Amino acid sequence: MPKNVFDILVVGSGLSSMIFAEEYLKKNRKINLISPDFKKKNKDNLLNKINYKSLPPQLKKNFDKIEDYFDYNQLSFNKKNCSLLGSLEFGGLSNYWGLQIDKDIGEDLNCFGKKTKNEILKCFIEILNEKSLSGKFKNFNNEFNMNEFYEKIINKKERKFNDLSAEKSILAINQKKGNFKKLVPELILKKIKKKVIFHNYCVESIIRKKNLIYLNCVNQKHTKVFVTKKLILGAGTLVTTKLLMQFLKINSEVPIKHHPRLISVYLARKKISSSMKFTPGLFQIKSKKKNDIFSGDIRPANKMILDMSLKIYSIFKPAKTLLMLIKNYILFSNNLLGTDFSNLYIKKKRDKFNIYSKNKMTLKILKNKQKKVYNYLKDNKIIFPFFKNFFPGIGADYHYFGTLNVGSKKKLSVNNMCQLRNNKSIYIIDGSVFNFRNNLYPYGYVMANAKRVAKNLKK
Repeated sequence: MPKNVFDILVVGSGLSSMIFAEEYLKKNRKINLISPDFKKKNKDNLLNKINYKSLPPQLKKNFDKIEDYFDYNQLSFNKKNCSLLGSLEFGGLSNYWGLQIDKDIGEDLNCFGKKTKNEILKCFIEILNEKSLSGKFKNFNNEFNMNEFYEKIINKKERKFNDLSAEKSILAINQKKGNFKKLVPELILKKIKKKVIFHNYCVESIIRKKNLIYLNCVNQKHTKVFVTKKLILGAGTLVTTKLLMQFLKINSEVPIKHHPRLISVYLARKKISSSMKFTPGLFQIKSKKKNDIFSGDIRPANKMILDMSLKIYSIFKPAKTLLMLIKNYILFSNNLLGTDFSNLYIKKKRDKFNIYSKNKMTLKILKNKQKKVYNYLKDNKIIFPFFKNFFPGIGADYHYFGTLNVGSKKKLSVNNMCQLRNNKSIYIIDGSVFNFRNNLYPYGYVMANAKRVAKNLKK
């Protein structure tokens, strides 16, 4: 028996890991967590905090840090047909846009069975109440207010668009007593950091010996082995999948589920604003058809969005002052497709795991769906009759998930408790275990499930 054996060890520092840790610590004195901080070099140090940034390095064009991330996690991607932009280091990018959550959260939970589904939904409502988030779901109601014009559009029953609906989102923004705060990992960490011990390492590989789990880890050139009785993987779908493929010796191609995305820009006839200082997607236009899953979320421009847009379209930089003056008349929309149109894959190639896409008519399909959103906005006299599209590329949609199956007999599968098949000491709490086919803003699931797993483990 090794000298230092942890009862439980968490890998990852995103929102799912923080939600897990917060719940687990309600009945436990401390928790150990492995998460890399690339600023700390060649030291076997324990961190008592993580320095989060307002945006992930991918969106700051910090390519050195992106390369660090991929190198340390033994990942690579085909830059010719794949554009990974998601916040791979910090967790789901939705955190930074206000953590929009789909209201139909129960739609994709049937694979877990009725009892587990109800447990996850119960945990989701607990999170909404505990964090005083904005939105409406079942018996939870903490709505935000928009301009009266847009409120009427959402409440309007339009026969012409009986295959589309407009609705408000659930948003991870705390409005209690005028306190506008996004739900990001650092807010949870502030409350629990005295009980959390951070180990500044990347996990290279996982090995099982008898009843213990060994993690081979690296910090720059410094290595260390951690040993634990139970391992909780919340490192995000790409890293978690890579580690499990390595652990299970899977060399075949594994599909990664995602929501292909097209960004569209419109000019509104009336300004859009809300009671929130931060501006995520204020409402969604969704298809009602079960076999036609897509969504367009509508948000006003802000300085952050405009700065990013001007990096892409530098020709408009001289007009920045004007654009800032009319930002509440500029509408952005993320047009997302269901997972039937996923085309990302991961496969081991020599000493790395390569992420790539396969050629599909994704852009053509996205444009077709965007036209439906555009016609809805135009015919409801929300916008002027023109738009600009931007396709960031395959894989630039931020939601990566669904590499593991629930209840399957495949190696890459989990049971209802999210334990890896034939390895019940390994738990997965990130998006890897879900197929978000109906839910196009799915992070509410991930948080709720992480809380549920923690509740069962803390008993």
